[in-house]
Amino acid sequence: MSFLRPLRGLALVASLLASVAHAQYPDKPIRFIVPFPPGGAVDVLGRVSAKMISDSTHRPVVVDNVAGAGGAIGSKMAAQASPDGYTLLMGSTSSLSINPIYQKVGYDPVKDFTPIALVASVPHVLVVDPALPVKTLQEFIAYAKARSGKLNFASSGPGTPHHVAGEMFNQMAGVNLVHVPYKGTGPGLIDVMSGQVSLMSVEILAAAPQVIAGKVRALGIAADQRSPLLPDVPTVSEAGLKGFEVTSWYGVVAPAGIPQAVATKLSAAIGQGLTSPEAVEKLKALGARPVGGTPDQFRSFLQNENTKWGKVMMASDISNK
Repeated sequence: MSFLRPLRGLALVASLLASVAHAQYPDKPIRFIVPFPPGGAVDVLGRVSAKMISDSTHRPVVVDNVAGAGGAIGSKMAAQASPDGYTLLMGSTSSLSINPIYQKVGYDPVKDFTPIALVASVPHVLVVDPALPVKTLQEFIAYAKARSGKLNFASSGPGTPHHVAGEMFNQMAGVNLVHVPYKGTGPGLIDVMSGQVSLMSVEILAAAPQVIAGKVRALGIAADQRSPLLPDVPTVSEAGLKGFEVTSWYGVVAPAGIPQAVATKLSAAIGQGLTSPEAVEKLKALGARPVGGTPDQFRSFLQNENTKWGKVMMASDISNK
């Protein structure tokens, strides 16, 4: 069986070369796909994440905005890239959780990606028309139950986190608010201010200035803790609707099959970056909470999120497939 010795030798050499390559990673620029246009939360947090990786690895990380189809175009491009660590994706609630359940996107958010690190989460806040005769969440729920099908809720469009959050509120609160989709968060929030729409679940960064100005009333933070942006507003659980949590989250993923050593190195870079004063200040300005953690922790989180929203969307018959 002496002919096996050269093969074993070649296998050993290949293994050693791979180990050296992983140890030297990265030795060229990294492409970082952001599947949404510049300026939004995904883009801002993507650039923060890219800088964390660049600062740690001392290599350029080039942000590439590939927008369209609710994040599906850029995400599919990343899923089909070589799993060598030189293409990364800024994933989010929309592109890796809700959108793949809502419509055909051409990729599986769990099978086609290797999670790297969950970067941050931004809580939603339930806001209502301030002219409504309610001061608390329980008062609003009672008011809505007495007017079943006559009140409504806004979203930034069908199949968005705001839409699914509104449907989850219907299910958990036992009310029947009618969905009114808008082309973006801003127009929906404006109509809540004007009294055209009764309620909206919206990211706290967008809602906080309007709450502080008295243009909308905040009934609860949809997270497990209060927000420093609105410290006097209780969580939705504190307000009486236990377990209602909606966060827009943002995390870095790579194509499935990336070497474990590379995934670990990238995850550590993000974890280290999240402790820097610059990153902390940028996240604070967005009302975001830094998360970090290991690839396995992010994988478990992603699976739980997809299960959670899948149940809500199935019960509400939300699908464009």
